Amino acid sequence: MKKRSFKLFAITLFSSLLLLFGCTENTETETQDKNIQTMEAVLKNNLTGPSDELQQILKEKEWMERLRKYEEKLYKDYFADDASYVAFVGSYGSVLMNEPMRNNYKLKVKNIDFEKTDSEEIIYNFSVELHYQKEGSENTEVEIVTGQANLNEDHKIENMLIRIGDFLGSLSN
Repeated sequence: MKKRSFKLFAITLFSSLLLLFGCTENTETETQDKNIQTMEAVLKNNLTGPSDELQQILKEKEWMERLRKYEEKLYKDYFADDASYVAFVGSYGSVLMNEPMRNNYKLKVKNIDFEKTDSEEIIYNFSVELHYQKEGSENTEVEIVTGQANLNEDHKIENMLIRIGDFLGSLSN
């Protein structure tokens, strides 16, 4: 009888531990997926274009308010708070499309690789394969853009750094 009770206890304990660790891993995977979806949306919105809508807005005399609404629609929901959103838009936002527009280039994100850091905070490094093409040209060139994003537990970006280097300046050559 004791052997049977011990076996039953061992099976129950093993099953409970399996269930506990299995669910924990699944939750971690779901969390990572949500974080990646957030970062991917922002990077694709930011590094693909310039869109026809953006070009049209910047041709208008009263473009500032429309640009603010355009950027808000593209990015604001992905950021933890107003400060992180404003910092991103001020550094990257539509600003990144100035050189491509001025020099008649189109940018398109082809692939993004994400790697979670070993930090206790929610920090990811990313690498973006960015294709760019001058209007009227058949040649497409590739640039690799790297960066880092810090997210909170709600899968919102607190800070994002895009290391675009001298790439944008090279478009004028």
